[in-house]
Amino acid sequence: MNYISKLTEDQTIEILIEHLKKEGWLIEGFCLGQKRGIDVVAVKDERRLYVEAKGAKASDNSPTKKNEYFNSTQIKTHFGVAIIKSIKTQNQFPNDLIAIAQPDDLYLKKVLDGVVPSLKKLNIIHYWVNPDRTVLESY
Repeated sequence: MNYISKLTEDQTIEILIEHLKKEGWLIEGFCLGQKRGIDVVAVKDERRLYVEAKGAKASDNSPTKKNEYFNSTQIKTHFGVAIIKSIKTQNQFPNDLIAIAQPDDLYLKKVLDGVVPSLKKLNIIHYWVNPDRTVLESY
């Protein structure tokens, strides 16, 4: 497993912000590090996009880092938290777009095994963020 190519949450956010800017979004705010809040807020054509991001590993300076990358339990827990937070944000901002961003990581995809397409039923966009700085959107 290539641990170096696994993205942290901050790296996922930074790459996604670059992508959104290229797509014409204006970034209104974002959270890096241990800061709480909505990870990315962007606006385009009078619509807002709220994104909850997750990583495949903790950052090197994380106070809770124990492993080189997140195990299957951590991945499932983080994804569950992202879904709950996204639904709460959706309830708070029903006319806006809601998304979850995660690293495009084979292990992460294996652990979630087909769950991500179900986000469409919840009207939640999903972004797969790559270390090569490309982003794939599914909706």
